[in-house]
This record gives sequence, C-alpha cells and structure tokens, in this order.
Amino acid sequence: MGSDIARPKYPDNAPMATQHSRPWGLYLTTFAAALLAAASAVFWVLGTLGASAQGRAGAPLVASLAAPDTKNLARALGGGLALQSKPAETTSTQYQLLGVVAGSVGKGYALLVVGSAPPKAYTVGSAVGEGQVLQSVSARGAKIGNALQGDVTIELSLPKPPGM
Repeated sequence: MGSDIARPKYPDNAPMATQHSRPWGLYLTTFAAALLAAASAVFWVLGTLGASAQGRAGAPLVASLAAPDTKNLARALGGGLALQSKPAETTSTQYQLLGVVAGSVGKGYALLVVGSAPPKAYTVGSAVGEGQVLQSVSARGAKIGNALQGDVTIELSLPKPPGM
C-alpha cells in the first residue's frame, strides 16, 4: 500500500505528470499596461477638472500677458521697414501707418500711431481718432475718413521696400 502513494498519478502521460510554471511575465506586462491606462485616465480627468475650475474663476487670461513689443508687431504686420528707415509718409502728421493685415473686402487691421500714443492695431470700422474711422486697408495702405462709407480724408501708405 505504501508503494501506491509514490507512483505518479498519470504514468502513461508524461506532460501531465510535470508541473508547468505560470507565465508571470505576461501577468506583469498586463498589470503594468492596466496601471498605465488608469494613470493616464486620472491625469486627463484631473486636467479637465482643473481647466473647468479655472474657467469658473473668471480670471481673464489677457490681463496676465505683458504688453506686446511694438517693433516686432510692426515687423509682423509688414511695417518693419518703416521702423528701420523713416516713418510712413502721411498727409497728416497725426497718423503714422506701421503695418497692415488686409483681409477680404471690408475686413482687415492696421497698426497705427495716433499722435504721440503707442502703436495700436485698429480694425476696419473702428474709431481711430476724434471723429475719424478706419475705412479700409489694402496691401500697403489704409484709408481714414469721417464715416465708414464717407469720403476719404486721410490716405496712409507704407514706404516701398528697397528694390521695388
């Protein structure tokens, strides 16, 4: 009877008699992937909640920005040559054109110096000075008048770049 206990359970099937090790590498890889996915989900949820909480605070984002560098802004709007050489030729010394961004008909921006104030970007239709409105912008100029659809009182243009 004691000899029955020492005999293998399946003597005719050797693979069944041996013990197989568990695939721990596969288990650990699966666990790491699940952990990484959960961490990513937590990161995005907390980021979304944080962004919505900041939006509810009502703090304007623009207020924290520094004033733009007028030389770089003028250069970006095409007026870099005017800053380097001489001011734009105008019919009125009160206005100086530093650059333009011309869009479709009736749309665009002009970077203007009004009097001794720092340069400011004006949209077509906005008040430029006392009783003056930016009427239109073109590739190298801007027109100012008393009303948006009225007569042009001041026509400003950028100097031609060298070689043109």
